Amino acid sequence: MNEPIARLIYASRMTPECSPKDLQALLEVSRQNNEEMGVTGALCYSPKGFLQCLEGPADAVNEIYRRIIQDPRNEKVTLIDYRAVNERLFGGWSMAYVRADDMDKAMLFKHGFGEVFDPYAGTADQSLGLLRDIARERAEFLARQKKT
Repeated sequence: MNEPIARLIYASRMTPECSPKDLQALLEVSRQNNEEMGVTGALCYSPKGFLQCLEGPADAVNEIYRRIIQDPRNEKVTLIDYRAVNERLFGGWSMAYVRADDMDKAMLFKHGFGEVFDPYAGTADQSLGLLRDIARERAEFLARQKKT
């Protein structure tokens, strides 16, 4: 029998002391840790903050979220959704990542975020829909890059 999968969506902000270099290093470590813990997900970043979805074994997802809450580089960590699910939406990603300024504004409007991405503005369903589309778009982009 398959182990139940937890899906957690949260928003947060990096503290002002955190640089783009710190963000890149954090992303690399997170991808490695997620892979080791069997966690997949997607992350969208803008100057207004992060929107992230984590999926995997509940113990692992809970542990990662605990670390995020306790990390002094994060502030205003806000749980948007947490539920048990039957399947992963981000199974191919240790962490799909996109900057909000790389997104098509139509995608933001489609999911109810308006013209400027604010990770705290969406409902759980809007946030999940946006992250799912981000991962799909990123996968298509990478597939095109491999062909050239």
